[in-house]
Amino acid sequence: MSDDQPETTVLGNILIEPVELNKTFEEVLPPLPEEETELEGSFTWQIDDWFSLKEGKYSSPRFKIGEFEWDVLLFPNGNRNKGIAIYLEPHSLITDQENQADNNNWNCCAQFAIVLSRPDEDNDINIINRSHHRFNATETDWGFANYIDQNHLKYPTKTRNSPLLKDGRLNVTVYVRILRDPTGVLWHNFLNYDSKKVTGYVGFKNQGATCYLNSLLQSYFFTKYFRKLVYEIPTDNESPNNSVPLALQKAFYQLQVSDDPLDTLELTRSFGWDSGDAFTQHDVQELNRILMDRLENKMKNTPVEGELNEMFVGKMKSFIKCINVDYESSRVEDFWDLQMNVKNMKNLAESFESYTELELMNGENQYAAQDYGLQDAEKGVIFEYLPPVLHLQLKRFEYDFNYDQLMKINDRYEFPESIDLSNFLDKDSKQNGPVTYNLHGVLVHAGDISTGHYYTMIKPGTDDKWFRFDDERVWRVTKSQVFEENFGLNRLPEEQIRTMTRERYQAYLLDRHTSAYMLVYIRSDMEDKLLQPVTKADVPQHVIDQVEAELAEREKREKEIREAHLYVTLVIYNLKNFINYHGLDPIPNELLKFSYQDLTNNKEQPLSLKIERTTKIKTLCEQIKDVLNIPTNQNVRYWKMGTRQNNTIRLCDLLKMDDGDMTLETALENEGDESYSSIDMYVEEPYLDLQFLNSLKTNNIVNFDDITDNLIDKIRANIDSYISKLDENPSFVNNIKQRSQRLVFIKRFEVQKQLLSGFGYVAVEEADTIAKLAYIVLQLSNCEAKDIERLSLFEEINIGNINPLSLQSQFYNSEIGLGDIITFEIRNSQDIRQYSAESPFYGNLLEYYNFLEHRVNLRFSKISNSDDDYTVSEEGDIPEIPNNNKLVSSTASTKFDIWIHSNIKYFELAEVVSKKTGIEPEYLKIFAIYSNGRFPLNSRSTLNDYLMKDYNCNSIPPFQYEELSIPLKEFEHLRPIKFYWLKDSYIHYQSHEFEVAGNCSVAEFLDKIQQKIGFNDEEKSKILLWTNYDFEFQGVLSRDTLFKKISKQFLIFGRILPDELELFKKFDNYENVGTVSKQLRDIEESVSNISDRPSVSPTPDSLRYMNNPENDGHLVVVSQYFKDMDNKHGISFLFNLIPNEKFADTRDRLHKKFGLGQKEFSRIKLGILFTTAQGKSFKSLQNYSEEELQDIVLFDVMSNLDTIFMDHPDRLRSHNSQDRPMVIKN
Repeated sequence: MSDDQPETTVLGNILIEPVELNKTFEEVLPPLPEEETELEGSFTWQIDDWFSLKEGKYSSPRFKIGEFEWDVLLFPNGNRNKGIAIYLEPHSLITDQENQADNNNWNCCAQFAIVLSRPDEDNDINIINRSHHRFNATETDWGFANYIDQNHLKYPTKTRNSPLLKDGRLNVTVYVRILRDPTGVLWHNFLNYDSKKVTGYVGFKNQGATCYLNSLLQSYFFTKYFRKLVYEIPTDNESPNNSVPLALQKAFYQLQVSDDPLDTLELTRSFGWDSGDAFTQHDVQELNRILMDRLENKMKNTPVEGELNEMFVGKMKSFIKCINVDYESSRVEDFWDLQMNVKNMKNLAESFESYTELELMNGENQYAAQDYGLQDAEKGVIFEYLPPVLHLQLKRFEYDFNYDQLMKINDRYEFPESIDLSNFLDKDSKQNGPVTYNLHGVLVHAGDISTGHYYTMIKPGTDDKWFRFDDERVWRVTKSQVFEENFGLNRLPEEQIRTMTRERYQAYLLDRHTSAYMLVYIRSDMEDKLLQPVTKADVPQHVIDQVEAELAEREKREKEIREAHLYVTLVIYNLKNFINYHGLDPIPNELLKFSYQDLTNNKEQPLSLKIERTTKIKTLCEQIKDVLNIPTNQNVRYWKMGTRQNNTIRLCDLLKMDDGDMTLETALENEGDESYSSIDMYVEEPYLDLQFLNSLKTNNIVNFDDITDNLIDKIRANIDSYISKLDENPSFVNNIKQRSQRLVFIKRFEVQKQLLSGFGYVAVEEADTIAKLAYIVLQLSNCEAKDIERLSLFEEINIGNINPLSLQSQFYNSEIGLGDIITFEIRNSQDIRQYSAESPFYGNLLEYYNFLEHRVNLRFSKISNSDDDYTVSEEGDIPEIPNNNKLVSSTASTKFDIWIHSNIKYFELAEVVSKKTGIEPEYLKIFAIYSNGRFPLNSRSTLNDYLMKDYNCNSIPPFQYEELSIPLKEFEHLRPIKFYWLKDSYIHYQSHEFEVAGNCSVAEFLDKIQQKIGFNDEEKSKILLWTNYDFEFQGVLSRDTLFKKISKQFLIFGRILPDELELFKKFDNYENVGTVSKQLRDIEESVSNISDRPSVSPTPDSLRYMNNPENDGHLVVVSQYFKDMDNKHGISFLFNLIPNEKFADTRDRLHKKFGLGQKEFSRIKLGILFTTAQGKSFKSLQNYSEEELQDIVLFDVMSNLDTIFMDHPDRLRSHNSQDRPMVIKN
């Protein structure tokens, strides 16, 4: 209903007994499933004369049901529509004497029906509408805005022979069922919901996609003993920006004491995350393990070392036990959590049974027991110890080999409130008796594999109360909501789904895709210890102090925001700020921060005054003069500063401060600035004008070499005395209003110091020539008139726009006006290159301005533990030296930053870095570090080549350097090699990067990598090296192959393969085929008649038809693809076929060399491409029985370099380029 409604007139009466509709209460108002009834009631409102209703709104008399009086609101002519509107409204019976706050916080959850019926024929002619609502002080009524058309009330319809009105009379019967609200949030809209007030707990704000993090943090927070352990980690001298324990301590303490939801920005910042990580939904289990690992490391050498293990870590034993002999092989492993199968499982108990199920090893799968040979055995897992807190990861997400992607299992899977796991413990375990666990946490995932939301259900104590923590909100939940609603839902038959309404289908999808993902059980004998309350006394004092200080600061800021309309902040600049400023513009400009960021000494910073708007101008001026030590009797001018269209800051208007009795608010209104909360102001002191200062100097009243802070203070203190010594008073003494308003700022560039500084200001007339100013500048710079030939003046218009000025021009012609900046330099008569020790050196003002325009800040660090063969290893730690504005030679810096021109050439940059590091510049190798890699700077490049286009200060990458053992230019002629070392399988490899000379041979390469990879001389003699391109085998590398003959596009693999290498050496043409510079031949035509053939790798003819007189075997290529033969993946490699070896044995050897487990390898579909007299032929081996395969000998079927194909998913598939691996960096 709208609040803007007419006054209500009470109409009619309530019948002593409600009318009979010939229906039970449940028939009129069917109960809602799973809702518990508190009480029911009904009443009938009798309207005697409908046609006399002329007002817009009526109400019935009230009728008491429960703790509320109920009435019906009627809009006979509609509530902004043509239909009749009817609403139900309860009124709380709380007395006026009771707490008014309670009076406003009432609520009532009610299911109701409103029945219109024809008097005396109520059971035959009636219409029923039903609804339910959570009534409260802000939503006091609920009902039907268009209950029935007015004509349907007055006239018969197709379904009713008589109208509802009988001689103008109408009965309105109300049925009310008040429901219990055990959680306090039944049908709650959560508007203005206060979690802390309702539940005593607060939630976390979602940064973007951090609901999974919020859920995990809440789970750990309510594992209270864990919270105490975190509090005991020493963090006194750490910063929350890079200390995970401290950030976690602060987050936990704020959860204890805060009334509002918290954000996790500080915590994720301590992880080293950026906004991209915050918007990436990572895996909860992965986050859990990484976080525990970081905390465990931080707890080392502290009083709580090892406590996490005692709390979360269990032990399981994997074993193989022989059945017929007394032999068992076993190993005991720790676990932080258990991954429980969900697919094809009904409940958690079945998952534990599956986890510990015994596998019988017999027949061909017998176990080779030490000293006993092949034996029947049982293989399995049993638990040695179950920890106090048991984290169970439900495998809701599993890889589907048919679809080659992860899929979510949404099927129903039940988990109990309590479970006894003693049956799954080793009989020799020290945990005797029942090992019962009680559920305390359910982490829920709602959604599918690509999208979804996490929240958690938590039982904080032992009192059986459950709460839902859903980002910012926390509310009570029922056990049904904890268990039944998170079991998942089996897929319904399509026939049943097709009969659903759209609303029911959406509810079905939500139920099916909402399920538990992680369970937290606490061992019953440890509940009291692990869930004991955490008090403020458990929190480190420095954490309390930090949080309370931040809270006080936040309250201060909020207060300032609330009171901002009462104040104006005046940011006041004066000449002292200007002469100590070394960047672009007359004052620091945030947009041009790069031009002065490292050149500050805080003296350029302005004075900030927070002034009440009601302050009088006279009082304000006195206050400004007082804080600046300006003589009270001296006239000054106050200028407002503003931003021009070119984003530069300049003086813009003279503030009128003449009327001392005017308030600041009135003055701002007169200037049109009343809405400003902050104003930049420049205080001009006429006695500090350059013309006046020059007159003091030329008249020998004040002697000075430069304009400094001390000189300014001296003049302020003695200005009256100085003026009295002049022949006549300056104009500003008698009438400052006559002073020129063309106030110009003057800057000076000193080439010797490589510094741009403020020099002063001067009020000029538009007809004055630039030369007049030039002579003043020369005199103040202790130069003579003849030195004007060495003087150059420029106007600083904006960044990149510095224009020369002619001495003969007038200020008017040169368009020099209020607030403009003129910069001068006096060229040195000596050779300026004598100062070039400061590298890079800018020889004149324009070069220096160009530097300010393009300067960037580079942060350097030394690469530690580099294993590059051409890198000089460190011979001890080198201490870090503090940053310096100037580039000075040093041999004691490993981390530093420098400001440098973005277009600097590499050799110049190397010289700068050399002075910081003590490394000869030609031996320096410098890298730009981006998220997608480390990029070495080329010796012929400029720095700008490695910066992003349209870069800004935030996009400058960090840089690293290392010292080479050979000059960089020589190093750049080396060839980068990416080498893949395969140790014991073809699915796992170690990737190494090397640089080799083009004339380096494979034999020399093996010598080079031997120590790094770790093989001995005997193993080196058995290494086979080969190449792949586009997942296809290319050729074998002989020991004398030169790398300049190997295509840069080829991938190089190596593995100890004595059988394949020995067989290969016996071929006649070994010397000729060992290199990869081979002739490629097209074999597509010869296989055009094979319908299911793969695209065969081109191979050297000489290898295919080589002789093998000893008939020791054949070398074939093994190639991998998935479904489509064009969809190749993995490593293609050589495999030896043995004469007379049955296929089963060949398959077993291939299995062992390939490296997959038995179960995964059995899913691979094998096929062969072999040579026949007619050409190439492909045969799939999937259609043969095991008996038929026993008769196949591949050696007899296949020739050298024929192919065995393996059809299976790519287990080495790369992450999508948009995926972000999760890492906690600190």
